[in-house]
Amino acid sequence: MKAAYYDTHGSSDVLKVGELPIPQPSDDEVLVQVAAAGINPIDRRLRNGELTEYISRTFPVIPGWDLAGRITQVGANVSQWNVGDEVVGLAFTWSIQHGTNAEYVPVSADAIAKKPKSLSFEEAAALPLVCLTAWQALAEFGNLQPGQTVLIQAGSGGLGSVAISIAKHLGATVYTTCSQKNIEYVRARGADHVIDYQNADYLSVIQNKEPDGLDMVLESLLSDATTQAAINLVRRGGTVAYMNNEPPQMSAIDENNIKTEFLHHRPDGDSLGQIMALFERGELTIPHIEVVPLDDIRQAHERSEAGHTKGKLVLHIQNL
Repeated sequence: MKAAYYDTHGSSDVLKVGELPIPQPSDDEVLVQVAAAGINPIDRRLRNGELTEYISRTFPVIPGWDLAGRITQVGANVSQWNVGDEVVGLAFTWSIQHGTNAEYVPVSADAIAKKPKSLSFEEAAALPLVCLTAWQALAEFGNLQPGQTVLIQAGSGGLGSVAISIAKHLGATVYTTCSQKNIEYVRARGADHVIDYQNADYLSVIQNKEPDGLDMVLESLLSDATTQAAINLVRRGGTVAYMNNEPPQMSAIDENNIKTEFLHHRPDGDSLGQIMALFERGELTIPHIEVVPLDDIRQAHERSEAGHTKGKLVLHIQNL
């Protein structure tokens, strides 16, 4: 099968595109013929050699967790799926080898959902990781309620794009940050208050508008300054969900009874199916998507690493 892969950690230069054997599914997995696969920042972080204390590697590693495609084989213990089913899923494991940037991938039968007929393979492939991350942070961990306030950092990115839509679906008032060129995009996603971080101090803006503090912050940025600022933005009893790092060591967390945690998405086919139904009914909106061929995976990683993409980058793997 054709696949993107790397034999060692490093920059995007370590990525290759070539032929590898088709993997076989375990008894609890299905084999999916992949039509499209999403690109996420975690892909290049793993390629760089980060997070080895959490996620092990078996080389050659095929990157990618998001997928949309068609089932071609089912494991012995799988009864809920059939060959030919069109699915969307998150092929996450704590030991990576067979990712989704290939023509075939084995994935847990519990980590996939039916692909809505109204969504293309490319649209569906853009959604699993960011949607599950946003839903689990906002709806489950944060228990975000109608009328509450939330800051979603980097609103024009992949996670931010869907998190804004989900927060609005939950009835929240949404603050977000982005560059000036993406202001209209995030407003169209539903953001109520947009802060151009290049020309304004978002911390001061929010504190002036919400002197009692926000109900929640979805913090996806990595700097120490933003990590600490999130704690100073929420009210007593508020919530901060960190997407990429541990909460800071700040006395205000205990003093103000702030609920905070470094969250990691979990694959959940049932939850993903419910989210897909929201997209199919038009209650959530598809983010901006740019499709690139598998052969251009190096450039896709470089653009993701630069951090200035709008919405999601999606790899076209093959026509189905």
